[in-house]
Amino acid sequence: MPFCGQNKIGLTCNISSAPCDMMQLCENDGTCINNNSIVEGYSCSCSQGFNGSNCEIDNRPCQSNTCWNNGICNQTSDTTFECLCKPEWIGIHCEIQIDYCQNVTCLNNGVCQPLLGDYKCECLSKSYSGEYCGIISRTLVIRQTVSKSFGYICYLMIGCICSFFIVLDILKYCFGIDPAKDQLKRRRRRRGQMKKIKHPPQIQKLIYIN
Repeated sequence: MPFCGQNKIGLTCNISSAPCDMMQLCENDGTCINNNSIVEGYSCSCSQGFNGSNCEIDNRPCQSNTCWNNGICNQTSDTTFECLCKPEWIGIHCEIQIDYCQNVTCLNNGVCQPLLGDYKCECLSKSYSGEYCGIISRTLVIRQTVSKSFGYICYLMIGCICSFFIVLDILKYCFGIDPAKDQLKRRRRRRGQMKKIKHPPQIQKLIYIN
């Protein structure tokens, strides 16, 4: 076997035994440089954003998990980044979901539902509609009007009855006039007259037989 020079092997000494020629030692597109002056016999010249003896350490600002929730990472310098978030997310890493219902008040017990970049008030009753459930249906308006009318009539009747009894008390205790008592006397008088008419005096004739 022939004696080959440094870093050469083979029958004809045509095969390089240098580390960089034998194996792919540098990762992430790093350039391998043979160097007999160091123990490893080689060194790696790493691409921008990578370091380590074999360029195995990724120091780029934009990693696979830098921006969350489908956000897109935009590298602004060698050490800084910016996340372009989807419409419903904010934050450095797109980690905060926007609450579009935070400053929205749904009327008439409506419930705010967050949507994709928007919100919607869910009206729990068919009697209400509109963006904030503030539009009342015609049927409900009629029903409320009728209910109020009955309420007013009841209040009016109660007021009239109370006024009637107040007037009676004033006549009785202030002026000595008792219409109820006079009316009661008249009714008793009528009843007495009716009884006399219904039961006229009967004459009984007695016959003695010897």
